[in-house]
Amino acid sequence: MINPAYALGAAFVWALSPIYYRGFLAKFDVLSFNFLRTSSAAAALAIPALLLWNSAGLGDALLSGAITLTCGDSLFLLSIRETGASVAAPVVYTYVLMIQAVGVGLGQSIPYSSFAAALMVVAGVFILSKGGGGRPRARGITLAVSAAVLWTVGQEFIQAATNAGGSTVPVTFARNLAAAAALGVAFLLTRKNRIMPHGLGGKGYGVVLLFVLSDLVAGSLLFVYSISVVVVALTVILTSLSPLLTQIFAKALGKESPSAIDYAGGLLVVSALVLAVAL
Repeated sequence: MINPAYALGAAFVWALSPIYYRGFLAKFDVLSFNFLRTSSAAAALAIPALLLWNSAGLGDALLSGAITLTCGDSLFLLSIRETGASVAAPVVYTYVLMIQAVGVGLGQSIPYSSFAAALMVVAGVFILSKGGGGRPRARGITLAVSAAVLWTVGQEFIQAATNAGGSTVPVTFARNLAAAAALGVAFLLTRKNRIMPHGLGGKGYGVVLLFVLSDLVAGSLLFVYSISVVVVALTVILTSLSPLLTQIFAKALGKESPSAIDYAGGLLVVSALVLAVAL
């Protein structure tokens, strides 16, 4: 019997973390916060990765981390700060459809449902761009789309790493380590311009680390494990519910106030992703 719990767990984690990231980004600059994210995740995974070490696919895992976590996530964080998680999350998840477009470029056949899904995504993103109550959203949406492109490229390297025999924990560790190294160098070179909060305290950092580790460690491991025990399509469908959950949780928790137009745009994007993967 197929157990959807792992994929739904990842969707739940990934729905919550962007909501709280916007609050954290009021205290950190994006580069400093992303460095904290990836270095903390790498540290948490270091011992398990060494115990389960497998160097297969290491190069591809490192490239994936540099592209997806260093560059893609930084753009996603900028988008969250600019427009809020309720808008940034649905837009960035269009990478699911972009992955299929890459397959077409590699000569794979594409079902007609994917063309319908593409039109739905365009419509959904357009609706989200108009739902800001007069506040321009073009910059934030452009950042999210750019992040989606980089996530698409990074996913290809993750697939290459796992196809080469890379194990879940070492691959996840290598991705975070590569990103932390790149961001660490950037942090040192620009440290005079970096913002690290003063007076946050142990409890404050503990809350930050809770959401960071649930995102980059728990969510990632649940997603990869779900792929190994459930069909890939179902895993992607279930985790693609995350943007809609983000909008619902953001409203319920009082963190953001997505409008009816925002919900309509988000629902259209999520429906398109499910259509593209399911058929």
